Amino acid sequence: MTKHWLAGAAAFAMMTGVALAQSSSSDTTTSTHSTTMTPAPVTGSFSSSKTRKTIDSNGTETNNSQSYSSDSDGTDASTSTQTTTPDGSQMNTYHEERAASPTGDTSTETRTTTTEH
Repeated sequence: MTKHWLAGAAAFAMMTGVALAQSSSSDTTTSTHSTTMTPAPVTGSFSSSKTRKTIDSNGTETNNSQSYSSDSDGTDASTSTQTTTPDGSQMNTYHEERAASPTGDTSTETRTTTTEH
């Protein structure tokens, strides 16, 4: 009788263990998809410019301009700043130009001028 009871308990444990394993398991499916994209070559051109004029509390006037352009020949950027004293007796000008070609060559040119009246 003990054999039948142990066999029954073992069978019950196996069925319960399987049932518990089935009820507590979760199916997880992970799918990954990767795509490598090659950017299209740049076409066309782009240009932008900005000008700003400020006068500080002492009356010193500053004019600042910036420009940027890019096309198949390369990229050009420039900035200019002109500062004039309130009485107009002195004017300082700073100008910088930068250029980069498609081959990676770059150049920078700067000029500073002070004029007294």
